[in-house]
Amino acid sequence: MKNLIFTFVIFGIILVLPKQINAQLRHETYTNSSELKLRIYDNSMFIVIFDRKIYDYPTAFFSLSDIQPGSHRIVIKQKRDRYSSEHVIYNGSINIPPRTIVHAKINKFGRLEIIRTETIRHDNDYNNGRYDDGYNNYYNDGYYNKPLLDLPRLENSLRLASFESDKIRIAQQAISSHTVRANQIYRILMMFSFESNKLKLAKFSYGYCIDKNNYYLVNDALTFSSSIRELDDYIRNSGSSNHYDNWDGYQREYNDGW
Repeated sequence: MKNLIFTFVIFGIILVLPKQINAQLRHETYTNSSELKLRIYDNSMFIVIFDRKIYDYPTAFFSLSDIQPGSHRIVIKQKRDRYSSEHVIYNGSINIPPRTIVHAKINKFGRLEIIRTETIRHDNDYNNGRYDDGYNNYYNDGYYNKPLLDLPRLENSLRLASFESDKIRIAQQAISSHTVRANQIYRILMMFSFESNKLKLAKFSYGYCIDKNNYYLVNDALTFSSSIRELDDYIRNSGSSNHYDNWDGYQREYNDGW
């Protein structure tokens, strides 16, 4: 009987121990993870290749979380104009410390500079990659405290919709309830077939765009010059939009002195 009990105990340990080890490893990976925030000195658009993973949508401010500490390869590409091919402006490495938010930029000489680092607190103030230790204060005006848009998931929902009228409702619901940028709105409009629907959604989305200075990117999703003029007239006549635009406040975390 004792031998049987001993066997059951050993068997239980064998079953439970790997789960505990895996849980511990996941916890250590989580608590050591870091975040990178990157821009170019003139706030121009770029794409990033980070450890061979391509982030191929143009952005003026690149943010990546859940990075494990250590040296990482990073390549940054730009287009000289709309019709030219991409060219590399930076190809090198960056060292990411554990539990750190790294703010960096590419200077006008093509070198990567670390602007600032700050320690991440992994405790009850952790919330979807944002931290309530003062870091999130920049997002608390108007629509800046909304969650980030999960664009791939939205694009999948739009592909599954049977009618464009359904697509519009889905897109409007997502855009109005999330933080969205001009390049994301461009990609959403490219999911639509009819010019009238693109224009309708472009007008709707302008009020929710957090980087209105980049809204010219949305023009590339429109086929006719008349649509571009109509959107431009709408923006000019919309005043300050139906939302308070605090882009300067949102952008403060990227300033050299921050």
